[in-house]
Amino acid sequence: MIGNDLDNIAFAGARQTGAASREIEVVYLDSDPMAREQIHEGLADHHADITVTSVATTDAALEAAASTDVSCLVLDPTGLGDIPDSLVSNDRYPVVLYTDATAADSVATVFDDAETVVKKQGDGQLTFLAEKVVSVVSASADRTESALRDALSGIESRAEANEIAVLLADDGTVHWSNDSVSAFVDRLDDTRQVEDFYDAMMAALPDTPSGHRQLQRLRNSPTEPVAIRVSGSDHDQYLLRRGHELPDAAGGLTLVLLRDITETVRRDAHMALLELLVEQAQDGLYTLDERGVIDFCNESFAANLGYEPDELCGEHASTVLAPGELSKGQATVETLLETPEKESMSADLTFCRKDGTEREVSINYTLVHDEDGNYSGLTGVARDITERCNREREYQEMTERLNLALEGAELGVWDWNPKTNDVTFDERWTGMLGYTTDELEPDYETWADLVHPDDLDRAEQALEELQSGEIETYHSEFRMRTKDGDWRWIRDIGKVFEWNDDGEAIRAVGIHQDITEERKRQNAIERQRDELATLNGVNMVIQDLIHALGGAATRHETAETVCKRIVESNLCELAWIGERAGADNRLVPKTVAGDNDAVLDELIVSDGNGQVLCETALATGAVQTIQDCGNPAEFKQCGAAARKQGFKSAAAIPLVQGNTVHGVLCVYADQPAAFGGRIADSFAVLGKMVGYTLAAVQNRQLLSDDTALELTFESDCSDIPLVSAANAYGCRIEVIEFVDTEPTHLLYVSVDEGPPDAVSAHLCSQTDILGSRVVRADDSSGVIELQVTETVQSLLLDVGARCRTVVADDGTLSITVEAPPDADSRAIRDAVSDRMPNSTLTAKRECDQTDNILDAQTDPCNHLTDRQEEVLRTAFLAGYYAWPRDTNAEQLAERLDIASPTLHQHLRRAQRNLIDAVLDLQ
Repeated sequence: MIGNDLDNIAFAGARQTGAASREIEVVYLDSDPMAREQIHEGLADHHADITVTSVATTDAALEAAASTDVSCLVLDPTGLGDIPDSLVSNDRYPVVLYTDATAADSVATVFDDAETVVKKQGDGQLTFLAEKVVSVVSASADRTESALRDALSGIESRAEANEIAVLLADDGTVHWSNDSVSAFVDRLDDTRQVEDFYDAMMAALPDTPSGHRQLQRLRNSPTEPVAIRVSGSDHDQYLLRRGHELPDAAGGLTLVLLRDITETVRRDAHMALLELLVEQAQDGLYTLDERGVIDFCNESFAANLGYEPDELCGEHASTVLAPGELSKGQATVETLLETPEKESMSADLTFCRKDGTEREVSINYTLVHDEDGNYSGLTGVARDITERCNREREYQEMTERLNLALEGAELGVWDWNPKTNDVTFDERWTGMLGYTTDELEPDYETWADLVHPDDLDRAEQALEELQSGEIETYHSEFRMRTKDGDWRWIRDIGKVFEWNDDGEAIRAVGIHQDITEERKRQNAIERQRDELATLNGVNMVIQDLIHALGGAATRHETAETVCKRIVESNLCELAWIGERAGADNRLVPKTVAGDNDAVLDELIVSDGNGQVLCETALATGAVQTIQDCGNPAEFKQCGAAARKQGFKSAAAIPLVQGNTVHGVLCVYADQPAAFGGRIADSFAVLGKMVGYTLAAVQNRQLLSDDTALELTFESDCSDIPLVSAANAYGCRIEVIEFVDTEPTHLLYVSVDEGPPDAVSAHLCSQTDILGSRVVRADDSSGVIELQVTETVQSLLLDVGARCRTVVADDGTLSITVEAPPDADSRAIRDAVSDRMPNSTLTAKRECDQTDNILDAQTDPCNHLTDRQEEVLRTAFLAGYYAWPRDTNAEQLAERLDIASPTLHQHLRRAQRNLIDAVLDLQ
């Protein structure tokens, strides 16, 4: 601190008391150039301390006065025109007129502002002018310093014990104080010399944002009253700073009065601060008397309602309140009166402005009581909340619209602090998984625990990219576990809305959407697309196999072609065809194609599930599939071996011809849902086509091979219709021909040593016989036509064999079957057993083919259609060609379920083709 010795005060820019003490800067203003030159040189010659700046215009004089520390202005107003008041009327320097003009002649009123006037008369006057300049400069400085000393002495004498006066420069340097600042402020060391007022205040104020703001106000508003709080050792000290800028003559200093208002805060200081707050307050302040009349309001309160304060003082509060609002205010006052412990209460009221518009205002009421404690009025602090209410209404409307949108879209909302990992889940978020908000902990781990383990890494990676700023919007889809243990697909979208000063994300908000059904639809569409592609591939394979299988000569070649073409079509990675073999009826692979054929034994032998799949298809004659349709657990039925190879779909396709299943085609694919829906139907068609081909190959072999396999089956079951009839009449019954007449079949049998009519009637009574009639007969023999649903011949043809003889005699039915050497004996046995219960294979041998079998080139039947051959064969067997005829045309047509003209058309064409083939007429 600079002490109280006034002699030591250094006033910046103040005039000093002696001419010899410093240089005197003179600005000389004269429009006469000769005079300027004369005076410029003369004044400097007459006094060594005088420095002269000569100018010709008032603008130049103003510029010189602003740029130099002017001690005195000397001018001749003649010829200068209007002279600005700011040039000649100020406290910075005295003015001396050096002129021959008089006040009446002057165009400016500079004579009143001049310290003295010196006549412009020859060289002798220059010495006089110089002395006058020195004299007026010294006198002006003496008066200024004397006045300043008197003022400072007055401040010292009037300063109270709790107040200190300080003279400050603009930078805060203390030039003078009437007491020690460090002793005055409790928190400062009283031994410290305070040289900078603001540094001292910074040390005294707390190192908090509030303390920094107070210091900033002290610096930025040196003359504004500022109340500050200084934390002391025992209690807080309250100071009131007021400032006054001194004139330029005092060097641009500021007088600061620092007052300790700690002890008088509820008296003088309280009133001073209240007055200050009232004047500076942005909120409206007013008081009401006990009648509700406004006896005071500040400018802010009145202006907000469109009034001047004088217009409202003396008016009742109802003047500015909207209808019905007065009672709300009175109710608040009554509540305060009834609860004395409450110091204040707030109420939101609607006020009417002077122009009739309304404003929403929040009022904080504080009751005022007189010395006797009686209610005498109130003070109110009014804050206009119209904009806030509008924003709240807009926010409420926006929130309602948002909630409606979120509810309509079934979106859940989460709010996450990545720094603390706290998360807020709304009711839709938790309800989406079957929980309430109280059942889930609001943290990141809750979410992570619910996400499917296979999806968590991918989702967390996306969240890390969001936190680091690598992506602006987070988007992920994953499965989450519900309260019931199910899994739901969730689409999660979020964005960071707040970052801290270190660039770390501290708030991210996002939405959850249940897309389980969407995923199902999408998966269904993808499956349909894949199914169509696969279906097209299956159809192409079928078309390809139709051409390829036409040249297959054996069952093995047929199976090999099928497996190879299917794998080459990329429909699957592994294909094999199996047939039953061995005593235990195991399904044994006969043909394999694909890169995974080495694991075939493991697939169907070690892995019991794969065996079951194939055996089910073999037993039911229906396509069997197992597929991974989004849930890997479903594919467990296919067995560990299949899963180990990466297979996700498997199908077992029975190779069917009629009622016979020749084997099973098994295929494996690495795509989920590869064999569903229409593909399985196409596979069924493929299985029938391959089954038909296998039967056709065997039938072709049977006709073309030199040797054949002959099998004899016998059964003594009396429930067999032929055995029952033979036993009943002691006769021999032999099947002489089978005719397929879809949908039923005709069976022609001969009866020896028995009555044909009685045998026919007996057979007709059997459940398996649809109809029976005697075609021709004598006393002990004849031919009977039977209509049946199925014949052993048709079943044998389906497995590539044919029936050579069927004889019922002496209580036994004997059937002889011919088949290719590589025929499936088990399939033949099953076909025979279907029509011949309790049958036993009594003989099996290879034999040479009979010579009367025609080849494809010489067989006349090759010139007939199937229908023509059927009609011709039936007509012959029914005795149509006998004489006299055993069956006429009408009976034959009825038997074949066709019209008579159609019958004759088929017969004529068949006869013509046979005659042409035999006689070679073309």
